[in-house]
Amino acid sequence: MSADTFNPHSSTDADHVLLVIGGSAPNPLVLRHVISFDRVVCADSGVDHARALGLIPNLVIGDMDSISDDARSWAAAEGASFAITDRDKDRTDTELALAAIASMHPRAVTVLWGGGNRIDHVLGVMAALAEPALSPIERLGLWVADDLVHFLHGPRAFDVGRAVGTTLSLVPITGPAHGVVTSGLRWDLRDETLLSQRARGVSNIVAGPTRISLRSGVLAVVIPGAVHLEPTLLTASPMEKRTS
Repeated sequence: MSADTFNPHSSTDADHVLLVIGGSAPNPLVLRHVISFDRVVCADSGVDHARALGLIPNLVIGDMDSISDDARSWAAAEGASFAITDRDKDRTDTELALAAIASMHPRAVTVLWGGGNRIDHVLGVMAALAEPALSPIERLGLWVADDLVHFLHGPRAFDVGRAVGTTLSLVPITGPAHGVVTSGLRWDLRDETLLSQRARGVSNIVAGPTRISLRSGVLAVVIPGAVHLEPTLLTASPMEKRTS
């Protein structure tokens, strides 16, 4: 897909923000699942990845320790704004980018990432997406290589899709996830608590249209290999805010 196809400068709204972060390059197939967006934010060398994907950044955030000179010049020529930080800082470039996005009050955020071979980076990104300041965002998703992770900040209810036969895991982040209710899975949960030190929610199976809700906590809904599924099977509702 060309840069002409993915040009966020045509909109001034921030309904759906894409965040491209550093590390390994995202799988280009994820763009099959990104129907529309309004802004592109890049964390440092995420600019290099965005350029390869044909995405034009609106905002680049980070200490610029890993972005290539060529990509930096390209982003500036395309009109991107830069928020350059010190290298000695308390938050990662990804955290800073997410904080900036939260201030835009978007309805949805999708993070594009290729993952990598450092477990500390994986844990750091997962922790960043559990930040309470992100809880007002209706849809919060992370593509890690071939896998899709939806982050549900309770209280939330969410229709995941209908990819029958697909593996789906429920992993609590930062502590217990209380009041977890599912429908459409082979082994449904009924107002249960999932603990972060146990793997009870791992490797369930989608049996039909799937809905997941939780009362409190942060729950990662992991769909391994989602990039290879038909996008229509992953069509999901907004993460409806529960009132009780």
